[in-house]
Order: sequence, then C-alpha cells, then structure tokens
Amino acid sequence: MTAKSGTIVGRLFIVMIASAAYLTSTQSSAQTCGTNYTLKPGETLADIARAVYGNASQWSVIYYANQDQLGNGATLLVPGQSLKIPCLAGQAKPPVTKQAETPPPSSPQTDEAGAFQLSSMLKRIEFLTAEGYTPFTGRNLPEGGMFIDLLQSAMNLIKEQAKGTFDYQVSWVNDWSAHLNPLLITRAFDAGIPWSKPDCNNPQALDKVGQYICQKFFFSDPFYESVTVLFVRNDGSFNFESDEQVTGKTLCRTKGWSTYDLDKNGRNWVKDGKITLMQPQTAEECFRLLDEGTIDAVVIAELTGQAVAATLGMADRVHPANRPLHIETMHAIIAKTHPNARTMLYYINGSLRRLKETGAYDAIAAKHLEQFWNSAGGNAGQAPAAQPR
Repeated sequence: MTAKSGTIVGRLFIVMIASAAYLTSTQSSAQTCGTNYTLKPGETLADIARAVYGNASQWSVIYYANQDQLGNGATLLVPGQSLKIPCLAGQAKPPVTKQAETPPPSSPQTDEAGAFQLSSMLKRIEFLTAEGYTPFTGRNLPEGGMFIDLLQSAMNLIKEQAKGTFDYQVSWVNDWSAHLNPLLITRAFDAGIPWSKPDCNNPQALDKVGQYICQKFFFSDPFYESVTVLFVRNDGSFNFESDEQVTGKTLCRTKGWSTYDLDKNGRNWVKDGKITLMQPQTAEECFRLLDEGTIDAVVIAELTGQAVAATLGMADRVHPANRPLHIETMHAIIAKTHPNARTMLYYINGSLRRLKETGAYDAIAAKHLEQFWNSAGGNAGQAPAAQPR
C-alpha cells in the first residue's frame, strides 16, 4: 500500500469536517442511533455524527460500522445510501449538544478531535504480535520494539481517561501463520499487529492470504511505512535492477507473510510460477540459505534484514538491492465478526492520532530508529529507508 492510499482515511476526515460548515443544522437533527439513515445530497459522516452523538469527531464510529460499503474512499458516499448508525455505550437518543461537545474532566485531550468517547462494553483489548521484525517488534527490543511502544503509548491514553475501567495486554506468539487463523478469526485475541494492507480493491491480483485478510479483517490507520527489499549476496551473482531479472530465481520469505507484493503490478512471479519461493519459519533460516547459495535473494523489510544479517555475522557478505521491491503501510487488524470491532478501531485510531498531534509519535519513532542504527543491527551503515508518518 502506498503512502498516498495509507493516508486516505485522514483526508476523508478533513473533507468531512470542512464541508460540514456549509450544511444546515437541521439535515440530520431528527436522526437517532440504532437505526439506518439515508444519506442526503452534500451530507457527510461528520454531519450525522454531530447530530446523533453531539460530536462531529465521532464520524469514524459510523464509518467503521459501514466500512464494507464505504471502503476507503470519500467518493463512495452517495445520496440515498443507507447507513447503519450504531449507538455508543448506554446511548438511547442523541446527547445534548452542549454537553457532548465538552470533553469529560478526566479526558487527557482538550480539543474536540482528540477527545475519546469511552465504551462501557469494552473493558479490555488483547493484542497479538510476534518476534522477528526488528526494529518494529521483539521481546528483547526496548519497549518491545517501535510498533509495540507506539501501541502501548496510545492505549495508555485510553487507560488514563478510563480511570481503571479499561486495560489491555500484548501477547507474543511466534508463528505468524497462526495469527490470522485460528487466533484472530476465532477471537482468541482481539487484534493483531503489525500487518500490511494489500490492495483490497483489486482482489484478483491478491494471493490467498491477501484475499483472506481483505475479506475477514478491518484495518486500523497506518502505524508506519516500511520498505521491502531483496537481500542478495555481495558476490554480484544477482542484483535486483529490473523485474525481468527475477524470472527463474529462487527467493525466500518467512512463512505466514503474504506474497501479494511478489505478484503486484503484473509481476505474477508466484502466480505464474516465474520464481521458486521457499518459506521457512524464520528469517534467519532464509539468510542462511542465502549465505550458502541455495537461494538468490531474501524478501524482507530492509531494517529487519539489516538486523538479521548483523546478528548472523553476515553484514559483510550480503546487502539490500538498491531497487526497493515494495513500500507498504503497517496496521493493526481486527476480525470483522468481532462484536467490538468498531470500538476497538476507534480507540486505536483516535489514540494514535493523538500521539501524532502531540509530537509523541515522532519522538517514539525517532528513538527506536536511533537505537537501531546505534546497535549491531545498524552496522551496515545505511540510512533508514522509511520515515515515520
């Protein structure tokens, strides 16, 4: 997923809020929660949220309740469309506007866009992650890695406001292939992190894993942008300069990761059998196969590959190809069948947005990147390929 598409939900929010000023206050005034609402010409989700919840920033609650039909584009809002209007916890009718627009005294935010509407139904979120994704996730990394640090900092904002009525936990299961099914789809865990978002608007181009994710899961707003590359040997036997050079090669990628990027843009490396793909359980095994000449390249996030190569003492024998393979955004995912999916997405997205507004997001990302490049994992001496969003 590109940076452009990765920020479309943020742009959707801006468009909705900006256009609301031009609408009359009576368009949605009679609307109550728990029913369907027919969208009027020129109306936005922010208008409906202001009328129903007394707070325009609650538009995302309506968005996630209707994500199957709204997708990720503001252009999919059309007059006459029937939208489900969910009720917030304990809500039977629209709140008094004056009261709803004032953040609760315990709120860590003072602006409308940053205020959290707490749910009495959601007491705890169980997050699921795995190791082997330096510097983003790893139990031996500071704060569990960049993504886990960002996640926990975001969730702590919710905890601070909830005053003991909400908690969360991050669990580690080092088998990525088991995360989607059965652990997340059966709701043994509530949300998984991190997962890249395929092009869900083009399902024919996706592999089975990509199709499954798009069909079964909601995506949070992006946590970060990562660059995927091919790691090759320094002997010059293969260097990724064009897609055509990959035909007939043997690549290696950790089991459980989608191969969407290997088929995107008409590559069809896997789909048409143009390459041989090996998928061991760990990235370390991929690099050992590369070192011994069994494979031609390792498909992996650049920073993670740098760390694995350094840990195995291979930093002087392998390097990332100069041409990136894929740029993707990383997200938390939640099963669409989860009864609290929309509330969890609202918590994650709202608190992540707050981290960015206060500058905490940039500070956390910079801290982990600095630690990475000052550690053994950064001894390759190249600048980071991806910048925090």
